[in-house]
Amino acid sequence: MNTKGRKTAAILTAMMLMTAASGSLAADDSFLAAHYTTGSLSVQEQTAGNLLNNDRALYNLAPLSIDPALCRIARIKSEDMRDNQYFAHTSPTYGNVRQMLRSFGYSYSAAGENIAHHATVEKAQAAFLSSPGHRKNIMSSAYTKVGVGIAADEKGFIYLTQIFAR
Repeated sequence: MNTKGRKTAAILTAMMLMTAASGSLAADDSFLAAHYTTGSLSVQEQTAGNLLNNDRALYNLAPLSIDPALCRIARIKSEDMRDNQYFAHTSPTYGNVRQMLRSFGYSYSAAGENIAHHATVEKAQAAFLSSPGHRKNIMSSAYTKVGVGIAADEKGFIYLTQIFAR
């Protein structure tokens, strides 16, 4: 890991420790909870959003605003993939990302989606960056907001959904 990567990892670790020490983590906030639909961002979702914006910053791009409404929809998409045992951009329940946003009453002028199924948010973000299509979504100036949602499967691997919007 290079110096910049070690600094980023150290900052993220410190942020997570400060959050845990402040007592803001409830016992039921575990990302392994069977039905994961809390209204607030989990530590893993916060980390995923921070990693995404850190990667944008490396290319002098403005951070995306982390939108709680988009996070809720992204979390539902991750849960849908886990619960219905599929991994695809088109949900058998909600359709594609644009159809899903419309069905939840979310207004947008541009939308995109990244999905991953990995052991950690760090591995998922690294996979996104190594894929030209996913990287394009992350680095796009067409988007101003992002929602990040995570659901864990029975083995502890995470489904991570990033929904981008303007």
